[in-house]
Amino acid sequence: MRLPWRMTHTTPAEQSEQSEQQPVESAMRATATATQPTRRRARYWLYALEIAVFIAALAATQILSASLWRLPNGDVDEYYAYARAFWETRPLFHALPVEYPPLAIVPFTLTIIPDLPNYYHIVFAVWMGALMVGGYIAFLRLAGRPRALMYAVYLLLGTSATLLARFDIVPALVALLALWFAERGRFGYAYIFIAVGVLLKLYPAFLLPIVLIEHWRAATQVAIVEGRETAERAANWWRGGPFRAAAQFWRLPATQRTLRGLLLCLGLILGCFAISFVLNPAGTLSGFQYAGSRPLQVESTPASLLWLGSIFGIPAYPNYSYTSLNFVGPLDTLLKPASLVALVAGCLWVYWRQARGKLTVGQAFLACLGIVLVTNKIFSPQYLIWIIPVVAYVEGFDWLWLAVCFLTWCDFPIIYQLHHPIQTVTYSWQFMPVLALRNGLLLYATLRVIIRPKKTPFQFPGSASGPPSRRTTTVDEREAQIAGEAGNDAESAARDSQIIGV
Repeated sequence: MRLPWRMTHTTPAEQSEQSEQQPVESAMRATATATQPTRRRARYWLYALEIAVFIAALAATQILSASLWRLPNGDVDEYYAYARAFWETRPLFHALPVEYPPLAIVPFTLTIIPDLPNYYHIVFAVWMGALMVGGYIAFLRLAGRPRALMYAVYLLLGTSATLLARFDIVPALVALLALWFAERGRFGYAYIFIAVGVLLKLYPAFLLPIVLIEHWRAATQVAIVEGRETAERAANWWRGGPFRAAAQFWRLPATQRTLRGLLLCLGLILGCFAISFVLNPAGTLSGFQYAGSRPLQVESTPASLLWLGSIFGIPAYPNYSYTSLNFVGPLDTLLKPASLVALVAGCLWVYWRQARGKLTVGQAFLACLGIVLVTNKIFSPQYLIWIIPVVAYVEGFDWLWLAVCFLTWCDFPIIYQLHHPIQTVTYSWQFMPVLALRNGLLLYATLRVIIRPKKTPFQFPGSASGPPSRRTTTVDEREAQIAGEAGNDAESAARDSQIIGV
């Protein structure tokens, strides 16, 4: 321990040593300041090179799809027809998409901007490529270069045949934005993006409870910090029977804030569907009816179970309907309701784990999307796009997810294009085993996210909490960091309430 006088008094020898060090330190600071613009330019050039390589790789997938794999463009043709009908058929704005939610007409309209009737496939591919590049830039800015690279690698490896010929990247990036806003405490914007995602493609509806749980937990923490709530009452509201628990839960300050966010999200969804119903009553609910009547799609996990049953003598055979290859048999009457039960039970398990603090909001997003893909009776190749941005953000580099992407690429386009017509692809010895292995790995990856210990959420570069420290922090420092994060959550929640009104 240094005595107080040592803090102000220096010996002549120390003064001489300090005078010799000052010019050296000044020179080092001047050198560092002078090299900063050079380093910044070098980093920007590196980012520009990476983006150029990504664009070239996206263009290569389009060329391979058209010339080598000879993939059909039926989906883009359908998008183009929907856009033409909506904007040109009288009465105007009444011909909404039949199989999709109403807001899907927005990405479909990109096929006619600009209006090049003979090249609308290329026009749509350019728009989807621009969105993917925009997602890469957002990753660079908000998640760092390693995760941005994995975002590009996962997309190019797992969905190269469908990247530029489907609009699934739109709801996938919208869901990722909802995750980013929820992590930063901007729940009003998170609710808005969840609503937009549902109106583009229905699956983000399963992510809404995750945002609600995270909002409730953050609002409870803010109320405790501000003295409007006690930790004991917030932790024990459920005691005393169901009616008393419901009354106590309703009186919690966090419940009121979360309810306003839920009403905002549901209001946007129901309002858009109401407008759609007024314009086209028959087509508004057709997407739900269409999805409910479809059989087991051949690439889904229930179809893999149906195929495994055929090994033991239970008959199963391919069926081409609803513009997709399906698998049917006596077991499908059992597997279809079982997959629905598994979907509901799996999502409830994720919500419960998150509510108990066992999962971060990012892990909950990833686990819930994995449950949706694993239990869904439909699993087209482009559905992998739904989960890839979240995988890249939450997991980063992971051999297991690389294997899932590689096996999906082996399925489509490689094995699919070895057999014509495609109805015969199920008779090849490679097809169903590859799908069963892919679905098994996806199931394992999903369970791993749910069960393993809670991970520290990724820190945004330049966020209020600051970058993660490169040295080991003490217990006191970690407690101070947690307290600081609680204050930052309170400030962001207050700002969000003023902007969005939630």
